[in-house]
Amino acid sequence: MNHCIDVQPRRPTTGKLIPLELISFGLIHGRLASGVLVAMLLTGAAQAADEPAPFAWSSQTLAVIASGDAERGRAVAEDRRCSKCHGEAGIAEDDETPSIAGQRAAYNFKQMIDYRTEVRESRDMKKATRRLSVQDMADLAAYFETLPPEPAAVTDDPPLLVTRGDLDRLLLPCDVCHGKQGEGLGFEVPAISGQKVDHFVELMQAFKTGERQNDEYARMRFISSQLTDDEIIELAAWYAAPRSEEGE
Repeated sequence: MNHCIDVQPRRPTTGKLIPLELISFGLIHGRLASGVLVAMLLTGAAQAADEPAPFAWSSQTLAVIASGDAERGRAVAEDRRCSKCHGEAGIAEDDETPSIAGQRAAYNFKQMIDYRTEVRESRDMKKATRRLSVQDMADLAAYFETLPPEPAAVTDDPPLLVTRGDLDRLLLPCDVCHGKQGEGLGFEVPAISGQKVDHFVELMQAFKTGERQNDEYARMRFISSQLTDDEIIELAAWYAAPRSEEGE
């Protein structure tokens, strides 16, 4: 499903929005300049406004993401030891950590920005992204997108929610947005196939309770609020990769 990305979300009620258009200007006109500009915008300037710069979809944002260099991203991943949590090949070695191999670059990039600006909460990811420039994030996103994801272990027919949805609850089929194989579509819809059951359930419950709120237009918060716990577990089992050896 394609979504309009040139319409920016609501601005925060306090502080100033530092648009990624300015960041992309630095990226387009030179990597060295971008590093300095990004550092100013996402640290000093944002802190001076007492409000971190939020993420916003735009054509300029897509230009930043497209500037990602997978080979440099590999070097950044090694230097920042991303494998400590996400595995050597982007496949998590425990059942509560997301695998990011094969994940769409635009989605991973947005999540890193959201962690950096504390729109999405995680002490570990806040610490990790604090040490990254926006160019680093674009490079990392490009690199992990090139890695093969862990295949799902499904053999049975998919749940009806995947292929038919439930119009009585205004639920479109999962595969309309996330693809027939859960591979993700468009710019902001992530691949969900190959995630561990525990992580999948935890993520959906976070949307359901409102603990996680960085989904555009609250789409996943609405969808998950309509699902029972058993339905969430059923979907997790369908899309899930095999449990890790540590989790068995």
